Amino acid sequence: MFSYSCSLDYSGAGLSDSLSEEIPDMIIEDYESVEVRDGSPALRIEAGRALFYNKKEETHLSDVNFYNYDDQEVAAHGQTSKAILNMKSGDASMSGGILIESTEDESKLKAETLDWIDEEKLLSSNRIDKVYVTDKDGSRLEGSGFSADIKRKSISFEGDVTGEFISQ
Repeated sequence: MFSYSCSLDYSGAGLSDSLSEEIPDMIIEDYESVEVRDGSPALRIEAGRALFYNKKEETHLSDVNFYNYDDQEVAAHGQTSKAILNMKSGDASMSGGILIESTEDESKLKAETLDWIDEEKLLSSNRIDKVYVTDKDGSRLEGSGFSADIKRKSISFEGDVTGEFISQ
């Protein structure tokens, strides 16, 4: 009769911590989330897939649609291929085929990458990527270094800008 026993201790290898940050804690297909403020919907997010990384405090979304509400009406709708949300701050980084349409001022924004700073209500691009903005009056602008201050309802470009601005 033979007896054999084996014990493997990986605690000193540091694999558990590094792997735990790269492996999602939860994966949800056909994800939908609604943020409610003062009893009314403020933001709805739909995604084909959501991966939650609790240690990093991040949610990685793919095939994303989002709706921003004002007085229970959709004020803006957007879509992007990918988004990374910071679960603590509400900040987000978006990439791939971004389109945001504002029903409030009938404007559209197209970009490949954008960052959202929730506390400041600031939407911005890097200094290299082009952002395209059009509005109902026929204005169309294309430029880099885009920034939109949602609180002040203003946009700016730090880089070169081309297009046509129609003042009404």
